[in-house]
Amino acid sequence: MVINKSTGEAISYSPEERSEALEVSLTSLATSMGYTVIREGKNYSLKEMDSLVIYNDRSWNRWSGKGMITGGTQIDFLMAFGNVSSAAEAIRQLLLYKNSGRVSCCQVSAEEISQPVQKNMVLPPKNKDYRRVYAYLMQTRGLSKDVIYDFIHQKLIYEDALHHNIVFLGYDPEGNIRYAGLRGTADIYGKKFKMDVPGNDKNYGVNIVNKDSRELFVFESVIDCMSYIDLTGDNVSNKLVLGMVEDNPLEQFLKDYSHISVINFCLDNDDAAKKALYGREDNSGNITKIGLTEKYVQRGFEVNVKIPPYGKDWNETLLHNREMQIIADNQDITGIKKVGKGR
Repeated sequence: MVINKSTGEAISYSPEERSEALEVSLTSLATSMGYTVIREGKNYSLKEMDSLVIYNDRSWNRWSGKGMITGGTQIDFLMAFGNVSSAAEAIRQLLLYKNSGRVSCCQVSAEEISQPVQKNMVLPPKNKDYRRVYAYLMQTRGLSKDVIYDFIHQKLIYEDALHHNIVFLGYDPEGNIRYAGLRGTADIYGKKFKMDVPGNDKNYGVNIVNKDSRELFVFESVIDCMSYIDLTGDNVSNKLVLGMVEDNPLEQFLKDYSHISVINFCLDNDDAAKKALYGREDNSGNITKIGLTEKYVQRGFEVNVKIPPYGKDWNETLLHNREMQIIADNQDITGIKKVGKGR
């Protein structure tokens, strides 16, 4: 038995229901999640992940540069690429997808969203208030009320009425919503709920455009972008959230907006980001894929890398600074400042 993260309800499935879930077309599922399926002979691959191969529309494998192989069924696909944390939750979503043509969190009308949206993408309805969003982002993520309000005012985030997730929105130059992602506001047992809204276009990301600035700051997540703004007070430069370490949204952004000449990568301080920035090597130390820094320098951009001063990402830096400020404030109130341990 498993607890549904969104509702808190216990969920379990019979062997028959699991078999029914495994009847879902894997290529159809991948397409609904925003991937581009490409036919290669009898099999399929994904434009966004050419190392992944789909067989017989029901199973898949993915090869890494170091020879490692992952793969499995539609259940494993959702757990690997849909940010689903358990097999039972994946089966639940597959059954709902099979019966309705879309994943459960998005079974609503798009008419409640005022902006035009990408074809085949259905957004969750807006909640009547954003209390859960404010509470989560302020109390758990340490963000200021001003930054949260600014992102809501720019229609970059809102709270969905079904499960109170944060909905992140990315627009094209015409103001159409092309990307939408979900982030849970209640992390149950330390598990974080994240997934893209099915039907979104992964060539777009959440973005802030200012044509009076030639600088673009690139982040992995919206919360990291918000944290950076809180830390630096930068409300002037262009911002782009990739939602991953692949640069599809960056390519699209530069195609849409030609005024950018400086790219500042503000990715996480981890191995995945380092490989994306500086390239990947095979077992012999040979570069198998050029890094983002070299790629965009070759295209004539000034490129900088900004590493979070503390922890893995910009939100960890923000939370650390908040904690240090609280300690300093408490010392000021008591008049006592601990400077070391005596003998």
